[in-house]
Amino acid sequence: MGSSPDSLNSLLPAACYLLLVFMPLHFELITPERVLFRQEVDEVTLPTTEGEMTILPNHAPLVVALVPGVLKVQTGKEIEDMAVSGGFIEVQQGSRVRVLADTAERGHELTLSSIEQAKARAERVMKESARLDDISYAAAAALLERELAREKVARKHRGSRHVPTIDSANLPPDENSP
Repeated sequence: MGSSPDSLNSLLPAACYLLLVFMPLHFELITPERVLFRQEVDEVTLPTTEGEMTILPNHAPLVVALVPGVLKVQTGKEIEDMAVSGGFIEVQQGSRVRVLADTAERGHELTLSSIEQAKARAERVMKESARLDDISYAAAAALLERELAREKVARKHRGSRHVPTIDSANLPPDENSP
């Protein structure tokens, strides 16, 4: 029994959907100090200047600015949150996503006490420079935004006792240390 062109064409949308669903996304999160994450994932949600953006396999190529916030990586049913600050996101053909972040931290690396201290310092600088120095005020506001993202990730991590989803075998030994 042969297949007609019409019956093959009716299977194409389902086959394309299956490729999209089961094709992994190669994701890298890199800071000036280290490679924080390099792994095949299902999707990545990122804070950008255009709002929150979710990248799935076969996303159109793009470059967009990263802003302070929470980056979410999903692999299967596991979701890991990471705190990021500024930087850039590059989505390449072939389901590759590279994030070059000024700073990035995983939940298990964060301590609430240091975050609270940094938030207090930023708030103090904002109050002191509100009327005098726009540049200092903007820098303190950016620092506060970063600390709020770090706090959100730390609190979520502490509440879930989440184990990081990274597979340390995917990183060279010198890039795997916190």
